[in-house]
Amino acid sequence: MKAVMLVKPGDYIAGTLGEIDCCDVPMPELRTDEDVLIKIAYSSICGSDPHMLDGLLSPKIPAGCGHEMSGTVVELGKNATKKRLKIGDKVTGNFVRFCGACDECRSKREQFCTTPVTGILPAQAEYIVWNEAQVYRLQDDADLLAAALTEPLTIALRAVEKGQVKPGDHVAVSGAGGIGLMLVQLAKMAGAAKVTALEPVGQKRELAQELGADHALDTSGSDITEQALALTNGRGFEVVLEASGKPAAAETALRIAGKNAHVVYFSMYPAAYEMPLNLYQYCYRNEINIHGMFLASYSFVPAINMLPRMNLRPIIQKIYPLRDCKQAYNDQMSGQYAKLVFDCTAT
Repeated sequence: MKAVMLVKPGDYIAGTLGEIDCCDVPMPELRTDEDVLIKIAYSSICGSDPHMLDGLLSPKIPAGCGHEMSGTVVELGKNATKKRLKIGDKVTGNFVRFCGACDECRSKREQFCTTPVTGILPAQAEYIVWNEAQVYRLQDDADLLAAALTEPLTIALRAVEKGQVKPGDHVAVSGAGGIGLMLVQLAKMAGAAKVTALEPVGQKRELAQELGADHALDTSGSDITEQALALTNGRGFEVVLEASGKPAAAETALRIAGKNAHVVYFSMYPAAYEMPLNLYQYCYRNEINIHGMFLASYSFVPAINMLPRMNLRPIIQKIYPLRDCKQAYNDQMSGQYAKLVFDCTAT
C-alpha cells in the first residue's frame, strides 16, 4: 500500500529540512486479537506534522506521517468486541494507545501515561491498524471528510474547557489555522459575546470572520497589542486561546489578557524556547490564570457528538492524493492555509 513516510531526517539546530515521500509499504495486519484494520478515507495534516521535517520531532527513520484520520472498518480481531464495532462502520481514532494500568492512567491522567504506544503506523496512508481502544465509531451519516478533523477538534474542545469560556466573555483566538477556526466556533457556542481572531494571513482572517469571529486583526504589524486592547476598551480579554505555536504570539497572549483572565497554551513551541514571564505583573497583580495542555484523550466522544454542529468543510482548503505529499507539506509549511487533507483513496 501507499503511505507518506519521513525518509530523511531534518536538523532543527542546523536549520536543514528532512524529506518525505509517498512510499510502498507492507499492508498492515492485525497484530493482536483486539486490533482493528481501517481503510482510511481522509487524513489531515496537523500543524505539528512538519516538525518531523524541520527536526523538532526526530523519529526513527523511516517513520510514518500523520495521525488525524477518518475511515471504515474492514477487519476486526476476534476479541475486538468492547465497542461493538462491525465491518463497514465509519470510524476515527486516537493515535496514542495508553496502557491503562500505570498510576497516571488510573488517576485519570492518561495523557501522561508512562508507557504509551504511538507512531506504529502512519495515518496518511491507505490502511492502518489500531487497537480497539484507540478507535471510535462515528455516526452512520457522518461526513468522513469533516470527520478527519475529529482529533484536532478534541484539542479545541479541551482548550475551551481549560479557558473556562462563559457567556458574555470577549475571547481572543491567536492563530486562525484549523484549530483556531474551530475555537472561534466553539467559543461562540459556549456563550462568548465577542470573539477576536489574531492572524497575519489575510485569507485566514476572512475565513475566521465567515465562521463567526467578530473581529480579525492582522498580527504582522507592530501595534497588535494596542489594537487588541482597544477592542476591549483597554480592559483586556477574559480568555486568550493561543493556537499559533509562535513564540511572539505566546508573549502577546499575556499582554492582551485582562485581570483574572484565562490564557491557554496548547501548541507545540520550540523545545528550547523560554517565554519571559513577569510574575509580579501577570500572576500577582493581574491574577492571570495560565493553563498548559497536552493531548485531549477524554474529548473524543464529545468531539464526535459535536461534529454535526461544527462547520468544518470551509476550514479544509485543499485536498491532495497521497502521491502529492511533497506539495501538501510545502503548502502546510507556507502557513497560508487553514487545513490541508489527503484523500487516501486517491493514491
